[in-house]
This record gives sequence, C-alpha cells and structure tokens, in this order.
Amino acid sequence: MPAETETTRRMTWPGLVGLLLAFLLVPSFVSVLFLHSQSERLFPDAHAGLKVAIVHAVGTAIVVLAITAKRWWPAVLRDHMPARGWVWLPSLAIVTVAIGLADWGRVGTAGAAAVAALALGTLMIATGEELMFRGVMVVFLRTRMGELGVALVTSLVFGLSHVLAGPVQVVFSMLLGFVLYTARRVSGGIAVPILVHLAWDLSVFTSFLTADPADGSDASVALALVNIVAAIVLAVLWRKVTPASSPDPAASLPTA
Repeated sequence: MPAETETTRRMTWPGLVGLLLAFLLVPSFVSVLFLHSQSERLFPDAHAGLKVAIVHAVGTAIVVLAITAKRWWPAVLRDHMPARGWVWLPSLAIVTVAIGLADWGRVGTAGAAAVAALALGTLMIATGEELMFRGVMVVFLRTRMGELGVALVTSLVFGLSHVLAGPVQVVFSMLLGFVLYTARRVSGGIAVPILVHLAWDLSVFTSFLTADPADGSDASVALALVNIVAAIVLAVLWRKVTPASSPDPAASLPTA
C-alpha cells in the first residue's frame, strides 16, 4: 500500500451520498432561512453578491471539512492520470470566450464593490463545486470504476445538481462537467477546473450586474455552443485523451 493511503480514511457510498446532500441542501437552507435569498440571477449591488458568497462558502466549508477529515487533500488537489496536450484546448476555448464576451460595460459601471462581491461569490461556487465533483467524487469513484465511468458519473451528478435551474441547464452542466473533468487530468490538479468554472460563471453573471431582470447574457449562448462542441470532440476522441503509457491512478489514491 502506498504511504499516502496509510494516512487516509475510507469513505462509503452512504457517506458520499450524505456529503453530497449536505453540500447541496445546507446552503439552500441557509439562503432561505437566514438570508431570505432565493435567486442568484441578479446582482445590482455588493449586498447581492455577498449573499451568494456566504451561501456557497457554507457548501465549500462542508466539503473542505470532509476532505480534511478523510485526509484526502493530496489526492483531491493533484491528479496522477495524465492527458495528452491537445486536451488543454477545450478549457482554453471556454476561458477565451468567457473573457471576450463578459459584459465589460456593466463591469465598468457597476462599481468596484459590486464587482468584487460578485467575483467572491462566483469563486465560492467554483471552488465548492470543483472540490465536490472533480475532487471528492473523482477520488472516490476511481477505486470503483474506469476513467470513462468516472468522467460520465461525475458529469451526470454535476448536471443533476442543477436540476432546479431546469432541464436545459442540467444538460449544459453535464457537458461542462465533462470538460472540467478533462481539465483536471490535463493540468494535473484541481486548480485549473476551478479557474475555468470561475471564468464561465463570472462571465455570464457580469450581465446581471443590474436590477433589470430583462437583461440577458451574450456570453451564455456562446459558452454553451463552445461547451457542446468541446464535449463532442472529447467524446469522439476519448481514446486519444490518455497517453499511450500512463500510470494507474488508483495507485496513489486513498482506500475509498
């Protein structure tokens, strides 16, 4: 047994489900019961962005505590299953579109406080969700199934976690989850998936630095199209994602 696994603790299926439910439901209760906030679609001032940050900081804290208790940080933070260099392209495409189509006009007029609060809120969303889905779930599932199964299951659950936003959002989140899984592999860790996720959300949400609910996001449509193309390409070229010689990822994982 590798030395790394000797200092880790097991996680069971009920434990994973319980953690996932806590991650999804506790922040919602905090939002409704204590902050009286039911929407993350309008950010007219710093107060709205800070509500999002507080709510998702709760979810992030739950995952952080679980990872710490299980001593899974090395496995969560670093990925030992490599990918070929071309796998960088989908993530780079998403970040490029996100930066190019962010609503910079609203960023310039919203005020530094509102923009900073929104950035903090989206950082909490990206960090918590990536630690949960591309961190804990990837580590857990790798001891139980092959990489394609890990990619599909984590992406499916990530999509279903957005069910309250509607079926279209579920599908797009599933596709994004697949791209983010490959971002973890090609970059060798969790940091790049967090940054890609952050770029996507922040780009879309800049269009909602307003009190007018009629406003929409140009970035959301373009990002959705890029996401669809990227996921299709990755699926078609799946056999070319992994280098010809690569290590067994389970060799460096905790006994989950």
